[in-house]
Amino acid sequence: MRHWRRALRHVFGSWFALPRAFPRATRTAIEAAIAHSEVTHLGEICFAVESRLPLGEVLRGLTSRRRAVQLFAGLGVWETEANTGVLIYVLLAEHAVEIFVDRGVARRVSSEHWEAICVAMGERFAQGDFRAGALEGVAAAAQLLKLHFPSVGRVNRNELPDEPVLL
Repeated sequence: MRHWRRALRHVFGSWFALPRAFPRATRTAIEAAIAHSEVTHLGEICFAVESRLPLGEVLRGLTSRRRAVQLFAGLGVWETEANTGVLIYVLLAEHAVEIFVDRGVARRVSSEHWEAICVAMGERFAQGDFRAGALEGVAAAAQLLKLHFPSVGRVNRNELPDEPVLL
């Protein structure tokens, strides 16, 4: 039964939620936050939002985590020169937030830190405050990157677009 409820959320729910949850002004604010943060660290943050998954993928058991892994590769987040890519992925149909990081980041920052950011974002999203949740998530990710990969004396070449990816 749970399997079918999940499928129905993807078929009937959330297809219209993306523009409401992430209007142009919110996406512009996220883009600016990412661009501003990347001056302070050598990481690359990619923010992706998807309203729902295709029904066939849901029925085959595709999870938000596995989708984040697919997008990490598909969006080229893994291709940064220093292996410091960070994908923040939001799946609206399931109110899921996933952060997937490249191996350079994973060596220095524990998964617990990223999970805490996901939980905090999810709490804001549950309150309907997508803008604040997204901006706080980007800021928290940037703080971790600044701590472990500071840009002191070096320029961070922007390797990924700062604008959120809508799927």
